[in-house]
Amino acid sequence: MEFYDMHSHILPEMDDGADSVDVSVKMLEALKNQGVTHVCLTPHYYSHKESMEDFLERREYCYKILEPHIPQGIEVCLGAEVYITDIILNNKTVKPVCYGNSNYILLEFPYSTSFTGSSYDFLIRFMNLYGVKPILAHIERYDALIRDPKLLEDLASYGVKFQTNAVSYLDSSTMRKFKKLIKRGLIHFVGSDAHNMVRNSPDKFRDAFKIMEKKTGTEVVNAINSLSKRVFDAATK
Repeated sequence: MEFYDMHSHILPEMDDGADSVDVSVKMLEALKNQGVTHVCLTPHYYSHKESMEDFLERREYCYKILEPHIPQGIEVCLGAEVYITDIILNNKTVKPVCYGNSNYILLEFPYSTSFTGSSYDFLIRFMNLYGVKPILAHIERYDALIRDPKLLEDLASYGVKFQTNAVSYLDSSTMRKFKKLIKRGLIHFVGSDAHNMVRNSPDKFRDAFKIMEKKTGTEVVNAINSLSKRVFDAATK
């Protein structure tokens, strides 16, 4: 089975992820050995710290350095993990930080976000203003979301999708929470969120899917892979 890594920090010297091309290649090789054939390169974009133009220029530079060294059998697409602050609304468009040519965008909020009241309104406004389809990164880090499936269901009704980190499936307590969400159709993507060979190690990807398949069934794995393929294909068309 081919796997899709929808969240990674592999671009060399781009953010707090890989600090060299050598580390980037080791990460990609580790993912390849796990059966990952498609990798989304999603470095952090902090709109309150850097203009989108500067971010995109840096991302292109780092990608050009990595491109000749991408292992055979691995396809990549460019995106970003977009940290949400009010400043993001100063941009005329956020299309350049979506997954490639798609309208899907990986978002990170402050972990204390409640996703009710003003933060809920902001997310809906962001979607409507830019015409994008948000994917919330590593939802297990938000207490408000992981405790309240009904809140996730409400966001999902507006088209919001949810990503989880592969290493989180190896934690039995987190996996029990995931199982409840999976049964409600509230987990859509898996990413390594790998920053190097230690932090969210990329060599745990297959293990995550083995656990998921054992606990929830093959159909769930197939559904996640199918949706990931759809987004990746849209990003690279």
